[in-house]
Amino acid sequence: MPEGDTLHRIASALGPRLVGQPVCSLLLRHQSIDRLVGHLVTKVEARGKNLLVFFDEGTVLHTHLRMGGTWHLYREDERFRRSPTSATVVLAVPGLVAVCFRAPVARLVRASLLAGDPAIGKLGPDLIAPTFDEAAALARLRRLAGKEIGDALMAQEVVAGIGNVFKSEILFHERLDPFARVGAHSDDELLRLLAFARRIMVANANAKTRGTGLGAFFGHTRTTREGARPGEGPLSVYRRAGEPCYDCGAVIEMRRQGEARRSTYFCPQCQPPRLADAREARA
Repeated sequence: MPEGDTLHRIASALGPRLVGQPVCSLLLRHQSIDRLVGHLVTKVEARGKNLLVFFDEGTVLHTHLRMGGTWHLYREDERFRRSPTSATVVLAVPGLVAVCFRAPVARLVRASLLAGDPAIGKLGPDLIAPTFDEAAALARLRRLAGKEIGDALMAQEVVAGIGNVFKSEILFHERLDPFARVGAHSDDELLRLLAFARRIMVANANAKTRGTGLGAFFGHTRTTREGARPGEGPLSVYRRAGEPCYDCGAVIEMRRQGEARRSTYFCPQCQPPRLADAREARA
């Protein structure tokens, strides 16, 4: 599923090919956007799970892939690997076509309005961005003191980019109970959690892929388990419910969490319930 590392990889793949190029055509939900033809692409960037393509006349193309969206890059005469009817965005520049398939969110917005935009302006610090501000991220996390930490980490207004995979994996790495409240943790614990999340997400965003083109780019296998032994997968707990923990042998569990009922994977032995949180619940 596309999380912050995937979007940064997309931006890194699209940027060098699109920036500085004039728009030959742009289809948005099968409607031609003629006013952008001839204008230059000036920047391609990821903000959390969002991709932004900037044009020199002040328009920004914003896409969010949610669960099933994907970006492909083709030569201008190359056949799409997916049905053209599922193409949400088709952006053509000389010699190349960038196609976004099945994106639930695809829209145009003025660059001058991004700061106040409901979807973009409220995002928390991007964990992968060079300018990541850990103090600001910690302060935003503290505002959700009453939320379970597994749920709070998914709030994009706290830190941008974490999804279900990284949520479960970073909490396991730090041996933290996903169902304990944020307020039950010290600043040092939360800062260590954010530091590991940033380090592992940057590593995945910058990982090399085999082959060429954007298809190979999506073939990257996300890895969160550093120094895995032979026979171990690249992830510690995610989608491993019912299997033994690589570290202690206990059975990995999955529980739904938060209003959205997202899946959270954890080891009940490596991540035992936090006693302070249990006392608070009894009170």
